[in-house]
Amino acid sequence: MASGLAQKIAAAKGTNLAVRTAGVAAHARRPVAQLAVEAMKEVGVDISQDYSKPVGRDLLRWADLAVTVEKDLALELRHRHPDMAGKIRHLDADVPDPLRADAALADYVNCRSLLEELLLKLPIWRT
Repeated sequence: MASGLAQKIAAAKGTNLAVRTAGVAAHARRPVAQLAVEAMKEVGVDISQDYSKPVGRDLLRWADLAVTVEKDLALELRHRHPDMAGKIRHLDADVPDPLRADAALADYVNCRSLLEELLLKLPIWRT
């Protein structure tokens, strides 16, 4: 959801931004949660073809900036890849993952809203 929103924000601001998404607990090739797809569709973003990918050294090398949705994730990545710690940041607040058995669309919409609010605060949008 974060990468789709980042791409949407970049397009709205006329910024050329390449975005990739990955996670530390990602189960490779697992499809995105259907409720996440629905929540993003509401704002005109199609993430239906996205899938889970584990973050690794190659992706961090590729990135100018790696942004995590939780502070602990940033700390873990800095620990795993201390030589790339300078490019790893986290959003201003943790964004809880709504992926759970009893989740409803509203949980994903709330997550989307918080992600968008926090992504808009990133200094990359300032000119």
